[in-house]
Amino acid sequence: MIIVVGAEKGGVGKTALATNIAAIAAGEGLEVLLLDTDTNGSSSAWIRIRNEEGVEPNIPLLTVSENPQNELRQLATKYDLIIVDIGANNYSTMLNSAKVADMVLVPTGPDQMEVESTFNTFEELRAMDAKHKNGRVPAFVVLNQLSTNNKSKEEGLLREYLGQEGLPVFESALRHRSSWRNARRGGLAVHELRGREADPKAAAEMKAIFAEAENKAAEALAAA
Repeated sequence: MIIVVGAEKGGVGKTALATNIAAIAAGEGLEVLLLDTDTNGSSSAWIRIRNEEGVEPNIPLLTVSENPQNELRQLATKYDLIIVDIGANNYSTMLNSAKVADMVLVPTGPDQMEVESTFNTFEELRAMDAKHKNGRVPAFVVLNQLSTNNKSKEEGLLREYLGQEGLPVFESALRHRSSWRNARRGGLAVHELRGREADPKAAAEMKAIFAEAENKAAEALAAA
């Protein structure tokens, strides 16, 4: 399975989403490969810290070319799951990867500029539908950095807005929590935090994202 994580705008949590999916999958015993296409090397830095700290399970990482379709097809025969972390504004690599992806995840926060850039991303992805192996790029929005205030109407309004534009949105979502920063510092996923830094809510949210991705992938496979 190939999951591509990309967006037009930086700072929306692409690397956090990609690395946490990789860590959860590896923890479940899957053969996982993380591909870093970001010129900033965010996933590479996370892996470097993880290796320096001796965090298990180990997650292999590779960098790929601008047009990685053939590489992805070959690698998909060797791994259970490949996660491709796309750099901001790297449309060329994202669209080339999307052609062979089993799922494309587009994270966005509630900021209006982030939402507008998400529309742009989906416009580009929809233009690639005819070139996808199944005739349509299986892309979904993942809401990130939402308010932790239960009384906030932010999430409901955002879902309504995206729905009106026809964008498919994951039911599960991620919220703005300091545990994400704490995890990154140690090369960890949020569910791997221990002691006083442990955040069961953040861990549960991320695991719900992973479970929903698995379910949607299974549904797509059954429908094929």
